[in-house]
Amino acid sequence: MEAAEEVKSHLDVADIVGEYLQLKPAGSGSFKACCPFHQEKTPSFYVNRQRQSWHCFGCDKGGDLISFVMEIEGMEFRDALEHLAQKAGVQLPSFNPETAGKRKRLEEINDLASRFFRAQLLQSPSAAHAREYAGKRLIDNLTGDLFRIGYAPNSWDGLKNALNGKGVTDQELVDAGLCSRRQDGSGMYDRFRDRLMFSIQDIHGHVVGFTGRLLNSDAKEAKYVNSPETFIYKKSSILYGLDKAKGDIKSKNLCVIVEGNMDCLSSHRVNVCSVVASSGTALTAEQLKLISRFTKNLAIAFDGDNAGMQATLRGLDLAREQDFSIQIITIPKELGKDPDDLIAKDPELWKQAIKDAVDIIEWIFRQAFQGKNLGNPDDKKMIAASVLPEIKRIPDPIVRDHWIKKLSNALDISSEALNSALNRSQFRETSAYQTRSKAVQTDTLSTQPPDRRRELLERVFTILLIQPEFHLHLPEELVSTTDETYRSLYMRLENGYNPLRSQSATLPPDTPLSAPDQSIERLVSYLAIRADRDYPQKQQEALLAELRSGVSAYIELLRIDKRKQIEQEMREAELSGDTARVHELLKRFKDIDN
Repeated sequence: MEAAEEVKSHLDVADIVGEYLQLKPAGSGSFKACCPFHQEKTPSFYVNRQRQSWHCFGCDKGGDLISFVMEIEGMEFRDALEHLAQKAGVQLPSFNPETAGKRKRLEEINDLASRFFRAQLLQSPSAAHAREYAGKRLIDNLTGDLFRIGYAPNSWDGLKNALNGKGVTDQELVDAGLCSRRQDGSGMYDRFRDRLMFSIQDIHGHVVGFTGRLLNSDAKEAKYVNSPETFIYKKSSILYGLDKAKGDIKSKNLCVIVEGNMDCLSSHRVNVCSVVASSGTALTAEQLKLISRFTKNLAIAFDGDNAGMQATLRGLDLAREQDFSIQIITIPKELGKDPDDLIAKDPELWKQAIKDAVDIIEWIFRQAFQGKNLGNPDDKKMIAASVLPEIKRIPDPIVRDHWIKKLSNALDISSEALNSALNRSQFRETSAYQTRSKAVQTDTLSTQPPDRRRELLERVFTILLIQPEFHLHLPEELVSTTDETYRSLYMRLENGYNPLRSQSATLPPDTPLSAPDQSIERLVSYLAIRADRDYPQKQQEALLAELRSGVSAYIELLRIDKRKQIEQEMREAELSGDTARVHELLKRFKDIDN
């Protein structure tokens, strides 16, 4: 048995979900609750104990107990599996005790350091200037405790001695990035000295590193010093504040990204909590992957100067290629240079700035026109050169045409001229962003039935799952027009039906599914939960009537599609003067209802 199946065999989905939600009975072996993944007042989130699965009919998310933990905790598969394995008392085959032990030990050491720095800030007489600075930056005790803000004393070995006293070795301090060895080999010294300390926490809240802000403006040192890369700290995979912001990001379906740690901290202080800090770097693939667990919508805080504009566009290339929806938050220069400034003046200004965020193309459009003279042909050319490459990146032709027309009107240049410039220019060719979007659209069109047809199909097969003997009432016309998963399910129900055996939301025969059949397993889990939601009483006559109604409506939709197709072919035949073809199609049209 695979590791995941071994873990799941020791746990119950209702028990795991019940640790997070208040479940109420909803039929035999099923439960319901308000969905934790979207806002709702009426429960549409169902858990099925028999199938060991869950599904929300509001946001259409679902899966097993591992996928639930992944969703609600924002974990990767491996992390969720390890989390559940501990609950189940299962040792994972590829588990490396040495690696796990090293990670845990470094997290413990960083936690000790964070507590030391915090105590220094709150209690040390030598930290008076640090407390004064924190007060000026409006860092109150509650915010300081939440973000674990501290002070590194102005000493070469203050932290070293404190942690040595708690059993931390010199080598461990080096491994954690807290101390460095002297070049002459004469000993160790603290990496952070006389600095306000920001604890950097990973998505699960573990302290993995630090940023130290210089307090002595006369010192000839870097204003900020960060932990070096360590076994547990990779700057490219950390977003400051994400451990505290992830819940709000998910509930608001928006991640606000600021540059500095203070911007993030101040925003949380005034209860705008869907905010993380990129620490002044372009977003990486790892960071975007973390964000995508909670939302695909980004709002980037940006001051709007021209040099920063180009840097921001480069930094967001990866996000746009990964189909993130991006808005730009602009802070007027007269109100402050960053969100921290804005919040210090008035928190409402920051909240309004987020509300006023504009789509990235709109922002690019506005920026291109700043400082330009529309009476000057060269300026018009410069504007077009700034905007057209971004328009070309838009995958949707309707949206692309909208921006071409808007640019045409603004520049008083014909759309034809702009399209010509777009087509013959050396602007970026179709990007990975466009290619993936088109692939997704094509896949969706080719494999997904229209909503109404899908709804009818689900209704019919839900009833069929409850009463497999009803397969006799399904016409071949319906079965043959469904996708492969539904056809395979129909064949299994038909072949596995035994009138002497009770059939209730099961998938006969009672043999393990092979890997290619996992899509059937997922479909059955979903339909079983739907059966508990829609047909809890399971009265046979009513179910049969509902089945026949659904089949009839589905067949009628098929006939409507056939009529439309034949009508289109008839128009084409008439235009080409093919009279014989017209008569043939007319006969087929009349035969549809016979």
